[in-house]
Amino acid sequence: MTAGTHLAGAALTASLLRGLGVEVGLMEGLALAWGAVMPDLDTTTSGPGKFVRPLSSFLERRFGHRTLTHSLPFLLALALLLLPLREASPGAYWAFLAGYLSHLLLDTLNVNGVPLLWPWRVQFFFFPSREWRIRYASPQEATLALFLALSGFALWPLSGQGFASAFRHLVGTPEVAVLDYLDWRDRWEVWADVKGFNRETQEPVEGRFLVVEALGREGVLVEDELGRTLAVSRDGQVVAYRVRMVRGRPQALKEWRLDLSGRLLADLLQALPRSARRVWITGEARPATAPPPLVPPVGTYPRVEASESPPRLRFHAARPEDLAPLAGLYLQAGSAVVRAAFAPGEEASLELPALPALPTLHPLVFSLPSLSGLLVKPGDRVEEGEPIARRVEEGPLQDLEDQAQAKAEEAARLEAELARAEERCRAEREALRGELARLRDEVGRLRYLVAQGAEAPLRLAEGEARLEEAEARLTRLALDCAGEKARLEEAIREARLAQARLLRRKERAAEAQLVRSPVSGRVVEVKVRDLRPGEVVVEVVVESL
Repeated sequence: MTAGTHLAGAALTASLLRGLGVEVGLMEGLALAWGAVMPDLDTTTSGPGKFVRPLSSFLERRFGHRTLTHSLPFLLALALLLLPLREASPGAYWAFLAGYLSHLLLDTLNVNGVPLLWPWRVQFFFFPSREWRIRYASPQEATLALFLALSGFALWPLSGQGFASAFRHLVGTPEVAVLDYLDWRDRWEVWADVKGFNRETQEPVEGRFLVVEALGREGVLVEDELGRTLAVSRDGQVVAYRVRMVRGRPQALKEWRLDLSGRLLADLLQALPRSARRVWITGEARPATAPPPLVPPVGTYPRVEASESPPRLRFHAARPEDLAPLAGLYLQAGSAVVRAAFAPGEEASLELPALPALPTLHPLVFSLPSLSGLLVKPGDRVEEGEPIARRVEEGPLQDLEDQAQAKAEEAARLEAELARAEERCRAEREALRGELARLRDEVGRLRYLVAQGAEAPLRLAEGEARLEEAEARLTRLALDCAGEKARLEEAIREARLAQARLLRRKERAAEAQLVRSPVSGRVVEVKVRDLRPGEVVVEVVVESL
């Protein structure tokens, strides 16, 4: 096939790609045209071959015409080689491959066929009969080129919105129109050419309206030039005879889901993005007070519905100006979906202002013998762990105090007795030591006299016996004093331990009589919950700060 035929095939391929959703601009068009003629690089007589003659001359000598560059394996290798182009420009990448494939398919119409699986030398033909195959540069090829070019130009207008959309445009029912809206709304404004009949006003409806949102799969909600909304469907408010979708300006549609509980409706209105072309709010809320009645114009779809008993608000594609009269309502509960349309590249975010931290209340309920045990009053500030009440019961505490005092007195008596015993032992020990010293002197003197023959040995034996007896008395005294001291010290220790245990029991009993604040904060309320004989049930509410 000639280069002109392949370029005509590229024109048809461009329309087909565009109809299948591939954007075909200048870059994609050039890539498609180059791909449609590139396989003929393997001959120096072709236009591309003349442009790169050294390469085409080498390919023609080495492989021949319609061999390597006319095969599917080469196309696959080329697709892998050009993968970086896919990252930079996906549209140009696919357009080039589509143009290259169109060249191979058109060459199957030629009498010579194409070796699509080269180097397996089997020729592939579109028509099995040779009579139907087209000769190179013949009148039949010129007719084919004309047909391809005219088909491409004829399909180009239809391909602008996609072939599926063109078909739905032809059908013109609300159900298929919804599909167009759902396909386009994220990238373009969507308008609807509507022809129908308004059930409520009994008037014909015809014109082009901005589509606000889909009503399920049955129809769409549209808006006229005055901002009034109409529900268009086969059996809706506006009975549609024909609905056809038309793309408008490019846009970027963003959506947020928001919790409105505990907020003023004004919080939502103030947070809406100011750079948005249009904003629609859909949701439901329960206001604290009954909203004012809202009456939509006859023959239109209500954007805001309000009920008084119970208080309810429902928004359906409501605009900020529709909700402005209700801005002061406090919403106890509710949620909303906000959709905003922006010019491409001008998208903004939406964040509701942070709610102020709510105080936490800590109610404490306890019983007291009387209100005299309360230690706080409303308005007092308390710290965590600070006593706020005391159950006054002095009897058990006094008993423990008396027992502890008795043990303290016992310990003091025992300590005094220990001191007297130590003093007595010291005095007796000193007396015995003095006697021992006298007896030792006497025994020493007797030993000398006995050695001189001046005294009888019997008197020396009597003196030594008296010395041994005195030493034994000193040993017994030391043992008796140590035992007495140990006994008294053990008794003192037991008395002190008993006193300490009693004091701890008293502290625990006193602590049990105290009611302490669990948090730091302010006492906001003190009230009597119940009165019983000898008992008052009190509630103290502390607000944490």
